[in-house]
Amino acid sequence: MTAFSLAGMHVLITGANGGIGAATARMAADAGARLELVDLAAPEALAAEIGATAHACDVADSVSLTALAAEVGSVNGLVVAAGIQPNDPWPGDAWKENWDYVLDVNLRGAVMLADMFFDGICQGKGRIVLVGSQAAFIGGPFSPPHYVVSKGGLHAYCRWLARRSAPRGATVNAVAPGPVATPMIEGQPVNPANMPMGRLCTAEEVAGPIVFLLSPAASYVNGIILDVNGAISFN
Repeated sequence: MTAFSLAGMHVLITGANGGIGAATARMAADAGARLELVDLAAPEALAAEIGATAHACDVADSVSLTALAAEVGSVNGLVVAAGIQPNDPWPGDAWKENWDYVLDVNLRGAVMLADMFFDGICQGKGRIVLVGSQAAFIGGPFSPPHYVVSKGGLHAYCRWLARRSAPRGATVNAVAPGPVATPMIEGQPVNPANMPMGRLCTAEEVAGPIVFLLSPAASYVNGIILDVNGAISFN
């Protein structure tokens, strides 16, 4: 097995119906992982394409998450790519109305998922990778406050959980993409020409670092928030 192989890994990926989650699923399958693909609607087509198992789950709902954990059993890899970013303007009332749901999906769901699978991941000396955002570092110039707060909390949780995983031989890391060419970016005032690289990031360009963080090559990388932003900012 090479340092970048995922052979022998059993990985659960949320948000797998599109964007970063789907791109990560395809890349992880190519690297040899056995995959459990999760989204609000089960990603059946992608699962059939890459030989994975599909599950429907609302990550904002603890009952749905508990049923998922019972159905899947133990895994030694977890990728939390499920996330939402409503275009709720600030100032205004829309973001206030949606505050709880955005934090439930983007942050609380990630915390509950990690809690449910943490012991199994540690027993297998496995990997957790969370999908954060550059918005949490630079104040979210194109993002509403509930999204920025949820991703900032996710970054903090990554480091908190890494402290607990390290003594047990497991790792917890995150990636922090800049604007990515997915449906989430639609309707936002983002001009690719103003980016340092003159274009948006692709979902595949985020999936690659995620698969690296899942791999044996990243065995001593723990608690990082890895920038994937094309030189937009530096941390």
